[in-house]
Amino acid sequence: MFRSLVIGFPIAHEGGALHPRHRGEAWTFDSSLELAGSRTPPIGYAAFFGDIEHEVAPVISGHRVTL
Repeated sequence: MFRSLVIGFPIAHEGGALHPRHRGEAWTFDSSLELAGSRTPPIGYAAFFGDIEHEVAPVISGHRVTL
């Protein structure tokens, strides 16, 4: 089973939240909210197995930069 690692860089943006789902549970990782409340912007990450469904919401403004 493959795995995914998403690394998010501290670039100002709005929107672009990651929404993984698995077996009836859902989570939201919104890096734009983390950046807005931080004096020292963090580099964020999310890791999950390849069989987890996920989607990325549209970016409303700025740029969401990930690896």
